[in-house]
Amino acid sequence: MTTYANFVKNLGDLAISDVYYKLDEPPVMLNDLPAQWVQFPTGAEGAMTFDAHGGWPTFTAQLIVAYEAIGQGSQKANFAGTVGMMDNVSNALRAAVGTVVKGKLTWIMRIAEVLVGEISYWAVITEVTGHG
Repeated sequence: MTTYANFVKNLGDLAISDVYYKLDEPPVMLNDLPAQWVQFPTGAEGAMTFDAHGGWPTFTAQLIVAYEAIGQGSQKANFAGTVGMMDNVSNALRAAVGTVVKGKLTWIMRIAEVLVGEISYWAVITEVTGHG
């Protein structure tokens, strides 16, 4: 069975194209971009009864890829680059089935602003859920 620590580590270790900086925890500052990290893990399990063991646990966490500081470069280039990064994250997650958790992965992805320290960044935020 997958543990919370394994889920966070495996998700953070995803090989995402064009991302060369992987952080083991949410950063307090960024020096190199694009950078990825995992934050806000949560989980759930079904009730354990005499008749059932509760089933596989469900793990959820945000996979963050910070692309570029807001105000750096052009709006057009940063938007296009961040949308392209969405494809890279999606491809990495599709290839990771069975390696992050024992069961399936599902995700919801969006472009948003992420604040690190006092600097805002263009980012891909992916809410990843795994089972098992």
